[in-house]
Amino acid sequence: MDARIFGFLINLLIVSYFEVGTVLTPNHGHTALMGVFGMLAMTILVFALRQVSTDVEWDRLEKYIRISFWGLNIGLALMLVLNLFPGGVFQFADVLNNGYWHARSSEFLHTGLMHRLEWLRLPADLIFIVLGVVPLVMAMGLKYVPRRE
Repeated sequence: MDARIFGFLINLLIVSYFEVGTVLTPNHGHTALMGVFGMLAMTILVFALRQVSTDVEWDRLEKYIRISFWGLNIGLALMLVLNLFPGGVFQFADVLNNGYWHARSSEFLHTGLMHRLEWLRLPADLIFIVLGVVPLVMAMGLKYVPRRE
């Protein structure tokens, strides 16, 4: 849903004129790339993993997959809500008030507001990596790394 909304908005001519090159551009890129293609890749990976696993193996792996699903989605949503979208809106407002050159300058990008928004991204990235990527890698390792019995 986010990728469709932001994909439509970013392609309006008036939006593109004022917005391309601001923080709203990675807002669209993150939702489109991870929200569409990343989740599709995860779906295919989990489907293949389920097909090659026995029921007993899958019972052990499924909890990691569930945690990974929620970690990736919550982390991506928080990236957008806490950092990319608000930063892009503030930068877009600066484009309208002071011009595109000012919104891209270090004078604007090194303000306290933008620094706080950058730091707000840290919890989202940690959730994405620790609760999203790591459990998926652990599930793959549990399935494909040979165990000593």
